[in-house]
Amino acid sequence: MGNDSFDDRKVKSNDIVNGIARKDIYNQKGLLLVKEGTRIREAHYSQMRADGLIQEEIETASKISAAQKLDINYVSPTSVHGRLDKLMTKLSHLQNSLVEDDLSGAKDEVIFIASTFIELCQQNIYQVLGELYLSGTRKINYVKPMYIAASMIELIKRYNRFKEQEVVSPALQNDLVIGALLYNIGFLINSKMIGTGTQKLTIEQKRDLKTHYQGKSIEMMQKLGFTNPAVLTALKNHHLKSTESTLETSLLRTPYLYANISMLEFNPVHTDTVLNPCKQFAQLFAKKELDPVMGGLFLKINGLFPVGSIVLFSSREKALVIKGPADDNISSSTLRLLTNRSGIQLRRPGDKFLLNRTKLEQKGLSDHHQFAWSLFSPFTMWER
Repeated sequence: MGNDSFDDRKVKSNDIVNGIARKDIYNQKGLLLVKEGTRIREAHYSQMRADGLIQEEIETASKISAAQKLDINYVSPTSVHGRLDKLMTKLSHLQNSLVEDDLSGAKDEVIFIASTFIELCQQNIYQVLGELYLSGTRKINYVKPMYIAASMIELIKRYNRFKEQEVVSPALQNDLVIGALLYNIGFLINSKMIGTGTQKLTIEQKRDLKTHYQGKSIEMMQKLGFTNPAVLTALKNHHLKSTESTLETSLLRTPYLYANISMLEFNPVHTDTVLNPCKQFAQLFAKKELDPVMGGLFLKINGLFPVGSIVLFSSREKALVIKGPADDNISSSTLRLLTNRSGIQLRRPGDKFLLNRTKLEQKGLSDHHQFAWSLFSPFTMWER
């Protein structure tokens, strides 16, 4: 096939809409780079740009600024999404090193990840929570610790405001975030010791491990030089029911319990189970398994549904929860339409509106991971 056949198929930035290839993309020599409908990773797209394979459609600074805000063809490596994606990769590599007992440079890496992550959460906590929630269960080992850490950062912010004074200092917050990011490292280490590395553990083996991994996590924290006794106590007891928990334990335990409910590790992606994580979370109040102040503040972060979940309305439209309640009404989360009434994906995300003003047909999260990542990229969900 001659080069002339590809004159109208040169790679253009507009061929990539919302992070998904709109058609088969070839280079000038006819080599297929990306198949139609394939999600293009930021690193792949950046490499194509660096290699001169992308013909930019954006010409003026004003258009670039508009594209960055609307997220259609451009994702900045300095954006929340770009930086979060890099941190997820860093934490994954760090976990692999720690599991192999390679501690060279690990402490500095943990400190960098924690401090950068706190900055991202302060910049846009709802985007961070939403993108982590939609990252899928295949990445649960490093996404869940980040989700817990992000939730805890916002919980600390609200708790300090609730107390009308800075009860949790920045230094303690930083130590707690490091503890949250490494809370499950003992589980990963013990998993490797029990498994072969290629064979997956059974659900029963994983559940058994969850009752014994805390000591290993604490041991690794101490190896790395993180010895704050309050944080180590929180790591030791965050999974235990206690009516006399320390402040630090409650700060870690609250988002940990919620993550266990909303980020179901062992459930299949497609399920008919109607699930409302906040409702199950609220039931822990009655069982006295949850600090009432911490739990109440945490519910106001998420509202009725976790940020990042997909809801289906009586109109048959689907929408994404992009922000938690703005007031004391936990049903007032902000959503954004993703499809029309026929279920067809909107090229651009729809208008924002409040959940309590729209009738829901299903109150569940049945297939949100598969649905979101197969049809929508994070670029459609939040401004850049």
